[in-house]
Amino acid sequence: MMKVLRSVPVLLLLILCVANMAFSCVGKSIEIGTTGSVQQEVLANIIAELIGERTGTTVKVVSFKSSTEAHAALLKADIDMYVEYTGVGQTVILQAQPLADAAELYKAVKERYNQELNLIWLKPFGFDAAQSLGVTLPAEAAPVVRKDTLKKFPALARLINKLGGKIDQQTISSLEKEASNGQSKQVAHGFLKNNRLI
Repeated sequence: MMKVLRSVPVLLLLILCVANMAFSCVGKSIEIGTTGSVQQEVLANIIAELIGERTGTTVKVVSFKSSTEAHAALLKADIDMYVEYTGVGQTVILQAQPLADAAELYKAVKERYNQELNLIWLKPFGFDAAQSLGVTLPAEAAPVVRKDTLKKFPALARLINKLGGKIDQQTISSLEKEASNGQSKQVAHGFLKNNRLI
């Protein structure tokens, strides 16, 4: 009888972990990279606030000088994810030929990252950053996550994908303008509240 009673708290903890998608029950924290632009800071903080508010997991935003640097940190598991642009992923990271069709480009980048790098492209946010990046090919922004991070946090992809298609060109411009004074975290929080995501 005592053995059964002693095992009850353990069973309850396991049930609670499963019920809460086990975010805070597995792993200590998640680290998100950013390349330092206002746009990147806003997007990284939107993801960070969403994860933190919805799961209780500790989330840290880490700055890098470039996509190449952030990508290297992702490969080394120094960070768990960062926001990349399809055109940059294709031509800078993969050193592949540019593709003019946005859907084909996303598919090509997603497949090669998955097969060759064990990295997963989640749903694009819903805007093309080609103009702000000064490139001539599609540059859809989307979170790129380590495959082993998604294994540790099974519900993470589904949670972050709630942001897919939620940020159009007008919205990102407005968010950048609001966050230009360095208040990215507050702007991100407000966006999530306004869209009933937290």
